[in-house]
Amino acid sequence: MTRLLNIGSINIDYVYQVPHFLRAGETLEAANRAIFMGGKGLNQSVAAKRSGLDVIHLGVLGADGAFLRDFMQTEGIDVRFLKTDNTLPTGHTVIQVTPDAENAILYFAGTNHAIDRELVKKALQTLSPGDFVLMQNEVNDVAFFLNEAKKLGLVTVFNPAPYSPEVLNYPLDKVDVLIVNETEARGILGADLEDDDEILKSLRERFPHAAIFLTLGKKGMKCDLKKGLAPMSFEAFKVKAVDTTGAGDTFVGYAVRALMTYRETKDIKVFKKEIETAMLAAATSVTREGAVPSIPKINELTVAPKTGD
Repeated sequence: MTRLLNIGSINIDYVYQVPHFLRAGETLEAANRAIFMGGKGLNQSVAAKRSGLDVIHLGVLGADGAFLRDFMQTEGIDVRFLKTDNTLPTGHTVIQVTPDAENAILYFAGTNHAIDRELVKKALQTLSPGDFVLMQNEVNDVAFFLNEAKKLGLVTVFNPAPYSPEVLNYPLDKVDVLIVNETEARGILGADLEDDDEILKSLRERFPHAAIFLTLGKKGMKCDLKKGLAPMSFEAFKVKAVDTTGAGDTFVGYAVRALMTYRETKDIKVFKKEIETAMLAAATSVTREGAVPSIPKINELTVAPKTGD
């Protein structure tokens, strides 16, 4: 079975319900506070595991993060490469959520920027060519991790979130699968393109050998799987949003499953069905509060077959 190693962030999320995002110089009373497990890495590992994949998570926690390790073990995630650094606090976020379910996030990296190169090299050596390595932009040394993974013939999946200009200095030619939203795509392209098809076309020109996923929120998702295959569009499921935190991460975890399935079956119809499931998983997540608690298990999801499928 193809395995997934996620070199990913792990956070403690402090979520505040607010009437509007805090403005400069303003003191605002929050209606409620909740504490959740989070971090793009943890979210994506949980989503991938709940989609049915064999997941190994590599990361670093502070002494205050022992409960996160316990949770991941309970989920069935392999945590042998999850280390503890007693000199730093676990990464955390302060998240504002408005009544219309929009969010604004303040992020402190903490132990997420303490991942050791030797630990990564050791973990990569346990994989086989064709296994997947997933990375986000919330940890240190992404460029090194990309290079090391490609040396071993592994499939690299990169979600450059949260986007920063530093991404442009990474060896992006080593990326096999790129999953971006519109903001991240524009940052990588260095162009303020508005048309989704133009963005996807420009990404294909920039990454001729990668599978590309362009997530569009309520507008759905566009995918250019490989050169010579027509780009595909997927509509978002219409749901009443409660909290959008973690929706993109839910899609990423399930999209990796779709890609693994496609590499095994070479069946585009199977791939499309798997992506519809990924879209439904993301839609389901926004109907629930929090990041990790909102991620559905695959047995909760049923996508009705379309005419002609």
